[in-house]
Amino acid sequence: MKMKLDKKALLRKAKANQAATTSAKKGGSRIMIVSISVLVLLFAALPTTILLAVGMTPTLVALVVDITPGRYLTRCVAGLNVTGTVPFIGTLWSGVNDISSAIAIVSDPFAWLSMYGAAAIGWLLFLGLPGVVTVLRTLNAKRRVNALRETQQELLHEWGETLDTPKPMSSSTGGGPA
Repeated sequence: MKMKLDKKALLRKAKANQAATTSAKKGGSRIMIVSISVLVLLFAALPTTILLAVGMTPTLVALVVDITPGRYLTRCVAGLNVTGTVPFIGTLWSGVNDISSAIAIVSDPFAWLSMYGAAAIGWLLFLGLPGVVTVLRTLNAKRRVNALRETQQELLHEWGETLDTPKPMSSSTGGGPA
C-alpha cells in the first residue's frame, strides 16, 4: 500500500514539473512574440519612435529614480510628459510622416520646452502637493478643534461646570466606572 502511494506521489510530482515546464515555455514564447512585435512596430513607425524616445526621456528618468511604493513620481511625470509630447506627434502624423520631419520637430527648442516643461511641472506637482495637502489638513484639524471647543463651551454654559470635572471613582464597585 505504501509503495502504491509513493508511486502516485511521484506521478503527481512529475505531472506538476511537466506542467511548469510547459507554462515556462509558453511564457518564453509570449515574451519573444511581444518583443518581435514591438521591434517591428518601432521600425514601421520610426519617426514616431524617434519623437517619443526624445520626448519621453523625463518619464524614463523618473521611472529609474522613483522608489515610492505606488510609483507616484513616475505617474505624475508620465502623465504631463505625454501631454507635452502628443501635440508634436499630431503634427508629425498630420504632415509628412518621415524621419526628416521627426528630426525637425526634435531639433525645435519650442518642442523641447513644451515636452520637458510639462514633465518638469509633473516633478513640481510630485514635490509640492504633499506639503500643500499637509498644510490644508493641519488647518482643517485646527478648525475642527476650535469648533469642538466652542461646542464644549456651549455645553458647559448650558449644563454647568459639573461637566468639566471628572466623576470620582466609587470604591463599592471595585474601582471601575459607574
